[in-house]
Amino acid sequence: MKILFVENRFRTRIWETFADCLINDGHQVLFLVQNHLFHPRCGRVWVIPYPNKTQLEEPTEADRSLILSDRNINYFGHRSTGHYTYYRKLIRDFLEKERPDVTFGESTAFHELQTIDLCRELSIPYLQPSTCRFPPGRFSFYRYDTLEPFSGSGETMSDEQAIKLINSIVHRTIKPDYMQKYRATLSTRLKRWNDLIHLSVAYLGGEHYNTPAPWVKLRIERQRRKLIRKWNALAESRNVGSFKNSFRLLYPMQMQPEANLDVWGRPYRNQLEMLHHLYDSLPSGAVIFVKPNPKSKYELTEELLAFIASHERIVPLRHSVRMDEVLPKINMVVTVTGTIAIECILADIPVVTMVRTLNNDMKNCPFAASFEELRAWMDKVPRGEFPRTDTLDKIRFINRLNNTSFPGIPYETVLNEQNVETCMMAFRKVLKELNSK
Repeated sequence: MKILFVENRFRTRIWETFADCLINDGHQVLFLVQNHLFHPRCGRVWVIPYPNKTQLEEPTEADRSLILSDRNINYFGHRSTGHYTYYRKLIRDFLEKERPDVTFGESTAFHELQTIDLCRELSIPYLQPSTCRFPPGRFSFYRYDTLEPFSGSGETMSDEQAIKLINSIVHRTIKPDYMQKYRATLSTRLKRWNDLIHLSVAYLGGEHYNTPAPWVKLRIERQRRKLIRKWNALAESRNVGSFKNSFRLLYPMQMQPEANLDVWGRPYRNQLEMLHHLYDSLPSGAVIFVKPNPKSKYELTEELLAFIASHERIVPLRHSVRMDEVLPKINMVVTVTGTIAIECILADIPVVTMVRTLNNDMKNCPFAASFEELRAWMDKVPRGEFPRTDTLDKIRFINRLNNTSFPGIPYETVLNEQNVETCMMAFRKVLKELNSK
C-alpha cells in the first residue's frame, strides 16, 4: 500500500519510527512536510517550499471555516491568511498525483486541516492516531477531523474487569494518559529548551505559518501567567457556598489551543461566546460554576475575566480545585468535547454535550443541538426526568471504548521498542482492513 504521513513537528519522530516498520513490511511510505526543519530520514519526502510574497492571495471559500481553527491566527497574532490558497493548491496537486491509499496525521496545524479537507474530497482515508482517553494506555484511529473511530482491537473485557475500570474512573484513581503528571527534571527542562530553540530556528528559517515568533510566544506566556493569577483572585472573592440552594451547572473549560475544541468542537471554540449563551440559557436563579483547566493556556482572556466578574451568577473556581471536589456540589455538567462526559456517564451525573460523539449513545449523556435544547435538559434535572443508566449499559459502554481502540501510546514521548511494536499491531490491522475494501 502507498501510505502518507503528514509532518507535525515533534510528532514526526514517531511517524518516522512507524514508517520504518511499514517500509520493512513492504509498504511504500511518503511524507508531506510543511516545516522544513522536521525532515524525516526515511520514506519519500515532499517538502512544500515556503511561499514568497508574490504567491500570497486571498483564501478561497473552502478555507474560511478552517481559518476559524488556525491556532497561529487565533492565539499568536499571525495576521495573514494569504498562504492558504498557495498551500491548498500544492497539497491538492500532490494528493492527485500520488493518490495514497491512506493518510495518517493530526488535525491541529493548518496544512493538516487542508490535507484532511482534500482527502475527504478525493475519497482518500485520513486517520488520526490519538489517545481515546479511557481506557488509559490505548488509542483510536479517528476519521478525518472527527471523533468517529475507525476499526479497533475488538477486545472485550469481562464484566468484572469492566466494573473495576468503571470504579477506578468514577473514583478518579486512574487518569487518561494526557492528564498524567511528570516530575520536571534537568533532562526534561533541557529537552524543552532544545525544542524551543528548534522551533525558533524554524521560524527564523521562514516557517511563520504554524510557528509564532519566539518573542511573541514569550509575551503571551507572561500574559497567561498574569491571567491565571487574576482568575484565582476573582475565584477567591466569590462565595461558592451562597449558591447551595440554586440549580448549579458546571462548565469545565477546555484547554486551547487544542484540536479537542478548536477542531472537533469548532462551532463552540469561542469559550467566551459559549459562556454568554450558557448564561442566557440558565433557569431563573441558577448559577454556572466555571472550572478552569488545571493546565490553562490561552483560553483565558481579559474579556472572559471581565464578563465573569460582571455576572454574580457565574462562579469561577480556583485552578487548585479538583474535579472530585466540585462534582458532588453540582446538578448538571455541560461540555463540548471534554473527557468529563465519560466520567459523568459512569458516575450517574447528568451531562450534556454540544457536539455529537459516541458518548451520546448513552441515554444519560444526551446531545444538545442548540442552547434551547440544553435549557430543556436543565429543566428535566430538578423534576427527576433526566435519563439514568444501569450497570449493564455502563459495562457495554466501557467495552465499546475498549473495542474501538487499540493498546499503545502513539506519541514521540514513548519511543521504546515495546510500545512501538504494540502500536504497529494496530497499524497493521487497520491497513489490512483498508486493503480489503
